[in-house]
Amino acid sequence: MKNFLSRAFAGVLLAAACGTAMAFPTKPVTIVVPAPPGGTADTVVRTISAHLSTSLGQPVIVENRAGGSGSIASRSVAGAAPDGYTLLMNYTSHAINPWLMQNLPYDSEKSFAAVAFLGKVPLLLAVPAGGHQDVGELINDARKNPGKLSYGSSATGGASHLGGELFSQLTGGKLVLVPYKGGAAAATDLAAGRIDMLLDSQLALKGMQQAGKIRFLGVASEQVSAVFPDLAPVGRILPGFEATAWFGVMAPAGTPADVIERLNVGINNALSDPEIKRQLIERGFEPEAMAPGQWGAFLARETARWGELIQKADLKSQ
Repeated sequence: MKNFLSRAFAGVLLAAACGTAMAFPTKPVTIVVPAPPGGTADTVVRTISAHLSTSLGQPVIVENRAGGSGSIASRSVAGAAPDGYTLLMNYTSHAINPWLMQNLPYDSEKSFAAVAFLGKVPLLLAVPAGGHQDVGELINDARKNPGKLSYGSSATGGASHLGGELFSQLTGGKLVLVPYKGGAAAATDLAAGRIDMLLDSQLALKGMQQAGKIRFLGVASEQVSAVFPDLAPVGRILPGFEATAWFGVMAPAGTPADVIERLNVGINNALSDPEIKRQLIERGFEPEAMAPGQWGAFLARETARWGELIQKADLKSQ
């Protein structure tokens, strides 16, 4: 009788442990995107949403909440019920905001639980068509003439800005920042030779590159890019240079682990689907699957890395 009761009690515990995941989801899941429709963040989520919906057996709704460098969307999800039905698609600014924005209405680390990594958009190092011929020449020029070269930024505090600052710090070239409101304006001035270099996505630079007005010298990473295999990784010439825009999914802190696991499996399955993978790579996006723990550790490293750079550069909070 005692053994029977023990087995029965164990069965109840197992059912309780598995119950949340077995029941989840019973209604639509919403992914809040901190960007307007049509951009990379929005496109990536919408590309995987149909596959994820099929996997979960419930509709996946994409809700756009742009503004505040992602903080508006983050605040809304941080305050949502921790049940897996409201998720946040965040990107590089999530690791940068704690260092550059005062009085965030949430804790970037403690208010969220890592669900799944989505992948990266490699930033391209571009110069005017008649500018530096290769990465080595650009690096040498920066080192020999500190304070003489300039770089553009499509958004203050974003990967384009901080990637340029990282290049400046690693070369010791003290490059001059020229800020812009958007990649199109920065690319236009690059093509006109008003700035010496620009780090940005293919989406922002493609038009000027195809018109022969700017050239790509390399990709801002230490590894060969799956999207741009013919471009040299700048980080192999300038060790430590890594400036990619990355994207991932998070849930409110306290979301049950089994629910997170269910979502992680669904998202990773979508990323591994050959057709989805093809579509994402064609759009300049490198899909990459991670377990929740891996994604959380990656986010912690990125937050520390960008924080160190921001403090060293003495960039001011907003």
